[in-house]
Amino acid sequence: SYPFGGTAMVRVLECLGIMVFVGLAGAAFRQLLQPLTLDALCFSLFALPLAYFAADLLSGLIHWVCDSFGCGATPIWGPLLVAPFRRHHHSPLQITQISLAENLGSSAIAGSLVLGFTLPPPAGSLAGTQAFFWHLWLWFIVFGVVSNLFHRWSHLPAAHKPHWMQVLQRWGLILNSQEHLRHHQRPYRINYCILCGWANALTNRVPWSRLESALALLGIKTNFD
Repeated sequence: SYPFGGTAMVRVLECLGIMVFVGLAGAAFRQLLQPLTLDALCFSLFALPLAYFAADLLSGLIHWVCDSFGCGATPIWGPLLVAPFRRHHHSPLQITQISLAENLGSSAIAGSLVLGFTLPPPAGSLAGTQAFFWHLWLWFIVFGVVSNLFHRWSHLPAAHKPHWMQVLQRWGLILNSQEHLRHHQRPYRINYCILCGWANALTNRVPWSRLESALALLGIKTNFD
């Protein structure tokens, strides 16, 4: 069961989480880009691809954790994160049939909590390096929140994808369907990353089964699905 009540209440919280996140992210970008200067724009543009890769890597690590630890009944994060990933394995197309609130709600709530405690200071009070890392941090959070949307798009049937989406997937700018579907084939141990897949080259080198065995020796039990 959900930790916050019934399904209807959870959907309401997810919608609120998305609205709050959009508001907080907008306020954060406004802080960093006012006054709008060439330096601020350059910091944001240079930070964008680094944040994109880092968020993709984070999505893969979260995916591995949800695939391998806990279950749908695990307190708090079980019904919000583990259960959706486990259901997705058994019914991959379901992610294309749920509402956007359910698709993005949990990520938006988490992102809102993080942003609520880490809103950037005014741009005028930041030195160059500080400003760059604030842009990096903000883009990282935004991309982390939208990762499951790109994951959703990767499972859309080709006939339902607009041309722009197919082009972005083909160019590898968002999660490519063919590459991601390899995760849904045995041994289910590759291509964990669900934002764009850029970090799969790194995560695919990790011996996940050996790592889980080592953690089991420390008393951290796995529940691989």
